[in-house]
Amino acid sequence: MTATLNGKPRKHLADQLDRLDSIIDALAEGLNGAVADACREGTRLAVKDAIVEILTNPELRALLVPQAAPVPAPPPIPAVPPEPKKPGLWTRIKARVAATRAALVGFAAKTKAAVTTKIAAVTGAVSAAGAAAGEALPVRRALTVAIGVGLVVALVCSQVPESASAAVAGIGAACTTVAVQVGAWLKRAARRLGLVT
Repeated sequence: MTATLNGKPRKHLADQLDRLDSIIDALAEGLNGAVADACREGTRLAVKDAIVEILTNPELRALLVPQAAPVPAPPPIPAVPPEPKKPGLWTRIKARVAATRAALVGFAAKTKAAVTTKIAAVTGAVSAAGAAAGEALPVRRALTVAIGVGLVVALVCSQVPESASAAVAGIGAACTTVAVQVGAWLKRAARRLGLVT
């Protein structure tokens, strides 16, 4: 039963205590946030004031920066001949380019001689076959193209540290080019003979 006072229902003590408990809980939550904000703001202002004071107060700066002790004069050094100067980057690059160029020229000469010898042997055999077929092999053009392709491939491959791979690549490219040229010539000769259509 609820008692009434002046026509209004009277509140129970338990209701009042529940209401007071919820007010205390709300205050506790708000108080924690307020204290954290106040601490944060106070710390920020204190650090700011300390930094401003350190930067603007000449006495504090003098205390923070240690005074440099006078450096004693070094004892005289006996005369020692200077070390030879190492060559600069540009000098080393020029020397490397000159050495590479000399190696390439020697390599090109050896490759040209080897390719020319191989081509001469192949040309003799193919010319004999061409004479029998009635068409002459364009030896000059085949040699020029083969040597040109061989030298280009050899120069590119010689940039690789292994000179043996450069030599094999140059000779292989030259032989391949000769084979292509001879193959085209043999195909034309076979057409003239009516062996292929």
